[in-house]
This record gives sequence, structure tokens and C-alpha cells, in this order.
Amino acid sequence: MIGFIRALMRSSNQMLVLMVHYRRILIATTKVEISKRYAGSALGIFWVVLYPLLLLCIYLFVYLVVFKMRFPGYSEMDYVLYVFAGLVPFIGLSEAIQAGTQSIKQNIHLVKNVMLPIEIIPIRAVAATLAAQVVSLGIVVCLSAMNGQLSPALVALPFVFAFQFLFLIGIVFFLSALALVVQDITHFVNLLLMLLMFLSPIGFRADMVPRKLQIVLWLNPVTYLCEAYRVVLLSSHKASPIMLAIFVVISTGAFVLGATFIQRFKGALVDYE
Repeated sequence: MIGFIRALMRSSNQMLVLMVHYRRILIATTKVEISKRYAGSALGIFWVVLYPLLLLCIYLFVYLVVFKMRFPGYSEMDYVLYVFAGLVPFIGLSEAIQAGTQSIKQNIHLVKNVMLPIEIIPIRAVAATLAAQVVSLGIVVCLSAMNGQLSPALVALPFVFAFQFLFLIGIVFFLSALALVVQDITHFVNLLLMLLMFLSPIGFRADMVPRKLQIVLWLNPVTYLCEAYRVVLLSSHKASPIMLAIFVVISTGAFVLGATFIQRFKGALVDYE
């Protein structure tokens, strides 16, 4: 057991060292990936802001107009911020997983022809999608300040973002390797992300869910992700230290396991195609 734990820690440390060593290549290729994502579209980079705003409008229409959702003591602007603070990290998570799942398969030539470490490919995919999330987070911070809800905990936002980054890297390591072998995994991932969007406390609060069904929320990592972001973005939102601790543990655990997995099987992945 002790040997297994040491192997996990060694793999995660090696991954962090690899990310630092290839940081210049990672930054340069991430910029190219961001430019490529919006190349050819009429609005270009403006989709970074427009997409989350349009999705927010759809969400608010469903919950405010159709379901007539109301929180006691919340104004409409308070509710908008509550939804937006949870929706922005979910969009980042969803796009990172979708892009990351296909990243190795679509860029295997970079590994074979440029001698780029295979681990860098999924990391680049996650970094490119989360770069767009930074812009959306800036919008949330501005709206929060205008509404008088700017939280002193905002100083912890980079740490929350960093743990989200680690969590997504770990998940994408698994999925990108699996997608290289089982192509159908992409369809299952898309369906799962759609399901998670409705099972995550984005437009509703956890205490509004029937007690028998709350286990679904507590087994959903997006719940802890949303809670962590709302704590640092909204002064009106409070979360228990246990929730934040679980978020840190889940993020760290996903990264450690994902790093160990891809380092263990990267030789087989490179030779697969």
C-alpha cells in the first residue's frame, strides 16, 4: 500500500515537473489552439463572451420564466449572479472535457513527428478552454461588484481555478487515452455532460432537492466545483469548510490518478495508431 502511494506521488511530481519544463511550448501551442478555435467564424474571439451570456439567458429563461424559480431573500440580480457563478465553471469543465477527450487522437502526429510528450496534448486542450473561462469569470466579478456582492474571498480565486485545472487534467488524461482505443466514448461523454448540466446545482440550491435524491448531488463533483466558485465570487454565499475540503481532495486525487495512468500507459498509446 505504501509503495502504491509512493508511486502515485512520484507520478504526480513528475507530471508537474514536465509541465514546468515544457511551459514555453505549452503556452505557445495553447495560444495557437485558442486562435484556431475561433478562426473562420464571423464573430471570432467575441464568442468567448457571447457563448456564456447566451447560455445564461437560456438558463434564466427556463428557471425564472418557465419554472418561476425564486430563492427567499434573493433579488432577481442575486439569482442571476448565483446562476452565472455556477454556470461559468461548468461551461469551462464541459468544453475542457469535450476538447480533451479527442485531443490525443486528433494530434497524435505531433507526438510521433515532433517528439512532443503525449501528456502535453491533453494539458494544452484543457488550458485553451479554461483561457476562455477567465474572461467569463471577469464578467462575473464585475457584475458582483456592481451588485455589492464582491467577496473578500476573491483573493482565493486563483487557487480555486488552479484546482479546477488539476481536476480537469486528471479526468482528460483518462478520457483522451480511452478515446484513442474506444472511439464511441466521445458520444457517451457528451451525453454525460448534458446530464450533469441538469443534475448540478446551477439553477437551484442543494437544499431544494428531496432528501432521497441528494446523494446524487453529493456524488457529483460539479457540485463542489460550483460551491467553491460561489464562495470566492459572491459574498452572500457561504459553504462549509467540508465542501471546500472535498473539492480540494477530489481535484488532487483526479490529477494524481490521471497522471499515474497516462505515464503508465503512454508508451502503448503512442504505438497504438
